[in-house]
Amino acid sequence: MELLQLRYFLTVARTLNISRAAQYHMIPQPAMSQTISRLEKELGKSLFDRHKNKLTLTKDGEAFLHSVTTCINELDTAIQNLHCEENTLRGELKLLVRQHRGTLIDCIAEFRKQNPNVSFRIFHRLDPNDLDDYDLCISCTPIIDNHSESKPLITEKLQLVTAANHPLANEPFVPFETLKNEDFALLNKDNSLWNHTMHLCHQAGFDPKISMIGEDLHCLTKYVATGMAVTLGPELSWKTLKSDKIVFIPIVPEEIRTTYVFWNGSQTPSALKMAFLDFLVTYFSQMRIPN
Repeated sequence: MELLQLRYFLTVARTLNISRAAQYHMIPQPAMSQTISRLEKELGKSLFDRHKNKLTLTKDGEAFLHSVTTCINELDTAIQNLHCEENTLRGELKLLVRQHRGTLIDCIAEFRKQNPNVSFRIFHRLDPNDLDDYDLCISCTPIIDNHSESKPLITEKLQLVTAANHPLANEPFVPFETLKNEDFALLNKDNSLWNHTMHLCHQAGFDPKISMIGEDLHCLTKYVATGMAVTLGPELSWKTLKSDKIVFIPIVPEEIRTTYVFWNGSQTPSALKMAFLDFLVTYFSQMRIPN
């Protein structure tokens, strides 16, 4: 039995999909299938039920998954801590980043200047089958149940974003109820801004007229810049988007958004995770609104 077999088993058990697991580890699908079959043969137990191309864990598989997860986590932590004793951080961190994507990249760049032997794997979409696969999650809400520990990173005001030539562009502030007849452009329901926008609209007594829903922030703000819609955006997270084509206007009532970093409190944290976590919190605490 090899360590790599166990890592492959963990990924298959979490995704319940041979193809996805093979893609994650960048190996051919047949090789992944053969590895799992050899592992089951060595153990003399079936770890998965296979029905109509659908995988489920057997009782033996569930028990084995629990034990292997604990062992691999402890092993990875021990390896990372061993390197840290040499005053050199090494290893990989897997991050689920739901908010402040641009800021996170800037933070990683600064961290790697000091720790060039650390690599990152970044995910933006939540895969329910990979809930245990993230070291840290940056989000406004605790979307992963076992991320029982958290620290606030930043609290920021949400503002109205309009085209620079929009009739409201020069207003010092905008009462939200005055937006009843405006078209809105929104990021999809998976984004926290959807809920904030709906809350403000309903609080003001209307349902928003949504003319565009998108997944790409740059496309959304370009659409707003044409004057065809307005949207709601955080003053810090979107600071790099500010240009002469769009403006940010304070709204009434004030709406704020707090972004947190979450992690699994039931696991022994590695020195690498704790080092980056401390760096992350410090980096966000130094953010300022540009003039």
